[in-house]
Order: sequence, then C-alpha cells, then structure tokens
Amino acid sequence: MSEGTGLMIQADRLWNDLMTLGKIGKGKDGGVTRTSFDSEDIKARKFLLQLLKDADLDPYMDEAGNIFGQIHGKNPNLPAILIGSHIDTVHSGGRFDGAMGVLMGVEVLRSIKEKGIQPERTVKVVSFTDEEGARFDYAFVGSTALSGAISSDQLQKDLATALDQEGFSYLEAMKRASMEGGYFSRINPEELGKACVRKAEIKAYIEVHIEQGKVLESRDLAVGVVSGISGGHWAEVTITGEAGHAGTIGMLERKDALTAVGECLLAIEKIARDSGGSVATVGKVAVKPGSGNVIPGRVDFTLDVRDISDERRELTVKKINEALREISADRGVDCEIRPFQFIASVMSSPLVVEAIKEAFIELDYPICELPSGAAHDAMVMGGITEIGMIFVRSRGGISHHPDEWSSFEDVALGCEVLYHTTMKLL
Repeated sequence: MSEGTGLMIQADRLWNDLMTLGKIGKGKDGGVTRTSFDSEDIKARKFLLQLLKDADLDPYMDEAGNIFGQIHGKNPNLPAILIGSHIDTVHSGGRFDGAMGVLMGVEVLRSIKEKGIQPERTVKVVSFTDEEGARFDYAFVGSTALSGAISSDQLQKDLATALDQEGFSYLEAMKRASMEGGYFSRINPEELGKACVRKAEIKAYIEVHIEQGKVLESRDLAVGVVSGISGGHWAEVTITGEAGHAGTIGMLERKDALTAVGECLLAIEKIARDSGGSVATVGKVAVKPGSGNVIPGRVDFTLDVRDISDERRELTVKKINEALREISADRGVDCEIRPFQFIASVMSSPLVVEAIKEAFIELDYPICELPSGAAHDAMVMGGITEIGMIFVRSRGGISHHPDEWSSFEDVALGCEVLYHTTMKLL
C-alpha cells in the first residue's frame, strides 16, 4: 500500500516519520530507550514539535509537558476532538508503541489541513507525558494532569517522591526540562492544575496503538476496534528479614528475605491463574545487601495486577496481599505493601466505537472487536470524555522489545481508519 492507492493520508510520509523518530534513543540491541525527560526524550520532543511546526499545526506544550498540535475549528466554542498517545518508551523497547499513535494523529491533521478542510470544531493531536512510567515508576503523568484524575496538589506530591535510580525526583526532572527554553519553558510542576481541561472542552478522545497481543494476527487482520481497557493496581512490596553471613548461620536459624519472596512469587502466580481473568506480574526485584556471601536481609519488588473486571481484580489483589502477609509471618519476616497507583477499567464509548465501525465499513474491512489487557492513556481520559481505540496488528504480539514490529501496510490502514473515524466525529 502506498500513495496513489486512494488513501486519504500519505502512508509513505507517516512511515518515514515513524522510522526517523525510532532512531532517537536507539541502542546497540536495536531497542529504543526514551524515558521521561531524559536526554533522548528531550530530543524526541523537539523532533515532534518541529514536525508540528513544519505542518503549520500551531504546536504548544502545557505545564505537564504534554505536546499538542491543532487545527482550529470554525466554532471555537464546540468541544474538540483529541487524538493521542505517547512517545516515551520502556527501557530497550520498540519504535511503534505509543509513537505510532502520535504520528498517526499528526498525519491525520496534516491531511485534513492539506485538503483545505476547516472543521466546525477544533481537532488536536496530543503526545502525553510519560505513559510508560519506566524512569520513575509513575505512569500516565500527562493524561492524569490533563484529565484531573487526581488533584494537582496530590499529583505534585506524588511526583516529588517519585525517584529514578539515581535518586533524581520527577519534579527535578521537569524543572530541568523547562530550562530547555522555547516550548519547554511552559513546563511547570508547581502549576500542574493549569494543564487540566474541563469535560465540556473535549467531545472525544481517540487513540491508535499496536495490539500487544496475538488476536489480530491469529485472525489474519490488520486492525481492530477496542471494546474496553483493563484497569490496573500497582504496588511496591518490601520483605525484611535478617542479613547474615552465608557460611556461619544455619538453615533453620535464617530469616532470608529472598527465599520468602520466592514463595510469595509462586503464590502470586497461582492466585492470578486461579482468578479466572486477572493477570499479575512482578517485573522488578531489588535484593539487599546484594552480596554473594550475605543472606539477603531485604527484598523490594513491584506488583502489577490487571483485569477488565474491577471487582475480580480487587478480589485478586486482596488474596495476594493476604498470601504475602501469611507467608511472611510463617517465615518470621516482615511484609510491607505500599499501593501507589490504581486505575479503574474503562469500556469504550458507543459514540466512538460506532464511528470506528463505520470507518471499517466505509473501507470495506472486517470489524473485529477485542479488549485491551494493557493500560493506555485512553483509560485515564475516559474519566472526562468519550473514548475509543484502534488496534494495529503487532507481529507475534511482541511489544516493549526491540523486535516489536508492525508492517507498512498495517500502519497505513490503521491511519486510514483513524482519518475516517475523525472525520465522522468532527
């Protein structure tokens, strides 16, 4: 599929933008690392801002660092259409996750503008700050600020205590980024409330993302419409025992924090497997003091529990917490569980889903509905507006990995669906 095949968007241009952005933060293993407000993230932000400027899309950045481009509508009082995603990545991630959705939004707005269309209502593209949470273990910062999902005071407190591996706080990173000047000077972690928009300002939010699963691939389909997004519960757990010499303390006398965690991990896996739909992940473990000849005295690990059913997820979390405390008590170690973020499940809005389905019909493409097990900015935006998502096939269902890949043809079709959906909502 290429230009000249009846597409309303320019697929070659979109692909070139995607490949160019994918070079920013690319490592030796081919993976892309752009974590919030690091040097590569700053470079990517500058690339996006220049892209928006060159397309005459009136770019700006808000206090939370969200980047916008826009076409002003004939009637500025009408609520706007918002298209978005993110350009930050996990460590050594792929070039499509997040970035594809943002660049598709840019391409749709460019195409509308080049056709001389001025819609009745304003249409915007947004690149949200830090969807992944890879650097500071705090995700959805931009969409949380924009939607007012939590108070600006609470968000500021959370970001003040969110630290990277060097002990650098999120607020400090934002302040340093603001010193880049230009568009960046708008970033102000002390005035995050100014980034919040009212419900009446946005008619709908649309997001395109790689599927991160194998449903579309198994059905030999390039694109699908998302029925709903699983909610998530995130926590940090600390198991504290007693450090000691590996050669002098007998096995029956030990209070080994790591062996206790090993039992906890197996319990977490079993509870999730038996839940009937929840998934649970321990993705980060830190052992202290971390010496080969010392019994571990403390272990910190993360807990990520997700489910499309809020009720089932809460029950899974309850059972996991009970199991962790029981295992710790049996082994004579202490257990501290610190929940730090929770997002409820969100079902896609009929308004947006119908527009997406109509776009599929218009393009004579089969309609496939599927849920999202992964979290997205759309679920946060669901608190203030109508939301909908379009999935694009990801080869092998791979994501958050250097091998993450979606074909040129699939990306082109996904953007064409987005264009038709947007026009229907305008």
